[in-house]
Amino acid sequence: MIIKMGRRLSEKIREKIKMCKESPTFRVPGHEKAFTRDRVLTAERIAAMIIEPAKQSLQTRLKDFGEKFMDGVYATKQAFSKQRQFVNPEFIREFYDEGVEELARNGELETFKGMHLVGVDGTRIACENTQELIAEFGCSGPNKDACTALASVAYDLLEHVSYDCQIGSYSLSERDLLDRHLDKLEAIGIEKPCIVGDRGYPSYDLIETLIDRGFSFVLRLSEGWKNVISWMHDTCDKELQYEYKGRTYVFRCLKIDLGDKWEYLVTDLDRATLPLDEAKRVYSLRWGVETFFGFVKTELELENFSGKTKNAVLQEFYATMTLANMCLCFCQRRRQRDCRQAGVFESHIRAPSQPQTVRRRDCAEIPGVHFHRQQTKTRPIMERDRAILRKVFRTDPPREESQKKDASR
Repeated sequence: MIIKMGRRLSEKIREKIKMCKESPTFRVPGHEKAFTRDRVLTAERIAAMIIEPAKQSLQTRLKDFGEKFMDGVYATKQAFSKQRQFVNPEFIREFYDEGVEELARNGELETFKGMHLVGVDGTRIACENTQELIAEFGCSGPNKDACTALASVAYDLLEHVSYDCQIGSYSLSERDLLDRHLDKLEAIGIEKPCIVGDRGYPSYDLIETLIDRGFSFVLRLSEGWKNVISWMHDTCDKELQYEYKGRTYVFRCLKIDLGDKWEYLVTDLDRATLPLDEAKRVYSLRWGVETFFGFVKTELELENFSGKTKNAVLQEFYATMTLANMCLCFCQRRRQRDCRQAGVFESHIRAPSQPQTVRRRDCAEIPGVHFHRQQTKTRPIMERDRAILRKVFRTDPPREESQKKDASR
């Protein structure tokens, strides 16, 4: 089913590119007359170039794009950079959002006892040190001289697709971006989401927010929760109850044995829903978010921005996240049946393989995108899938051969 979703998403991308000129959100506000003249860089070609993955220098990509899809006619990078500034990043975001809504409507997504396990995490995104980007995102480093943005995703730990992506100033916290994720999960109608987060997230304010809004959670505690950690010295599973603003909040504190150290979790799920031994396995699935960031940064080269403006960074961030979901829908994931353990855990939760360490020789390349290949029982991506993805990047008929090979507009 998930591969069918990948085909559907790729077709939707192609159709949206073909109709982009008529979209009311395509142009940056105040530039409604952009793309009205007949140029080499049409609205459709600009949109296709933005959504196409960046694997080479911008000039090389423009030349390859022209040779493959424009019969040898290609534009300069200066012309492309100028024209792309008229494209609203929110239009590129729509590719991602519409794909997520399509996934959310799929009733066959894997769940854990009826709950969608949604891992949340943030990562730093390195940007060019331009005045515009520094003013927008801020800087990191000991001298605060490296332009850096903060990105975050809400990621389905069983289906290996993301439901929301956010990017903002480095001065924001992961909790700030989590609030946006919660809004998005409610908006797209993900039923019974269970938030799984690392030790940077837990706070009494967050726990109250999650309980008030009806989100379940499994969160790891940091060493800063010394009062709770010391309180757990004689037990591995204990309930904590307190009152705040006239409401009583109850959640469980869990003590997990990792062999050489202890790990502490908090959850609102009762013992029947989440026994102690299952809590350890559920939390371990959170590592899928880390491998997802590795995938988009290494294979899709998220930080390889071809522009140095806010618009360019936002466009390519949303485009990369869109392609990541499409890639993961086509990704051939094997089920590790030997990892399924006996007991209630086996009947309620699948043990999907985590993305493997990626080597380029283990990947199949489809229009510049590297897809994971299963390392055992490899099945190549079907030819019709390849054909569908190739169509995504050809959006209008070839131009006449008599046209110039090099066009600045």
